[in-house]
Amino acid sequence: MNVLLIDDHFCAREGVANLLRQMFPDIHVYEAESFSAGLMLVRTTPLNLVLLDVQLPGMQGLDGLKILRDEFSCLCVVMYSGLDDRELVFESLRLGAMGFITKNLSRLAFIEALRDVLSGRVFLPASVVGPQALSRQVGLDEELTVTDPVRLGLTQREFEVLAWLVQGKCNKEIARQLQIKEQTVKNHLRPIFQKFGVVRRAELLVRLFELGVVFGRPDIGNYR
Repeated sequence: MNVLLIDDHFCAREGVANLLRQMFPDIHVYEAESFSAGLMLVRTTPLNLVLLDVQLPGMQGLDGLKILRDEFSCLCVVMYSGLDDRELVFESLRLGAMGFITKNLSRLAFIEALRDVLSGRVFLPASVVGPQALSRQVGLDEELTVTDPVRLGLTQREFEVLAWLVQGKCNKEIARQLQIKEQTVKNHLRPIFQKFGVVRRAELLVRLFELGVVFGRPDIGNYR
């Protein structure tokens, strides 16, 4: 797995990079101290995940996320920051981030957050999902591992679409993985949103996190 870490603070960047290498010996961590350097790596290097600091020199707020999502719509980007602001988190999700990790987590909670995003799950701070997130972050609550769509009230195809969505796949990539048309993916997303009582992806990600849903590995195509 290839991960890019974009952070202008050397100590913070090195700390996260070393933590990732300790957790996953086979992981390759690329580092960039600026968004421009990170963008160059994104353009030239196959990546599974980008961890993007919210505050970078010469970069206003979430502009970097916008650029990455516009140019690489299927790239999984997770924001991380010393700020724990509900509106900032929701704006990140609205712009296409697949999670938000705060730097003020304990070591154990930070490790669990990294495990979540590296395994394709969504991680959100307690400021967004409420007090139950605190217990989840330290492993006190059991997660609901789901391989049967009936448990979520979904059809098999809706389940397949949702399972790829939570891995950060855009509609085009989901369509390619399932060998269906992109419009068909959109058609499946509408009832999914309705069943979970949400109207957009960002809200859906929050809802799944609140429920503690973790997807198992059903037969939904070729995993890589």
